Amino acid sequence: MTTERLELLVRLMVSLRGLGRGPVLYMHGRAEPVLAVPVVSRRRSMAVLVVQDPGGWSYLWDAAHRTPARSAPVAAELIAGVTR
Repeated sequence: MTTERLELLVRLMVSLRGLGRGPVLYMHGRAEPVLAVPVVSRRRSMAVLVVQDPGGWSYLWDAAHRTPARSAPVAAELIAGVTR
């Protein structure tokens, strides 16, 4: 499961870098990987996770926003648009 999450986060990372964002991938011990994406208007990062839904995998950020992982470029645009 961790390998699938990692692959999906790397795809998202590449899409975000194409939009000029500099995400950082964290892999700590046995924890699942997390992508930290800088928020434009603040000096902080937003965590992006990959979660399993009944229909497959999804990207989850800000604890409430989610989009299917099969569309990494769409998710990247939505995530890159977060400015708060």
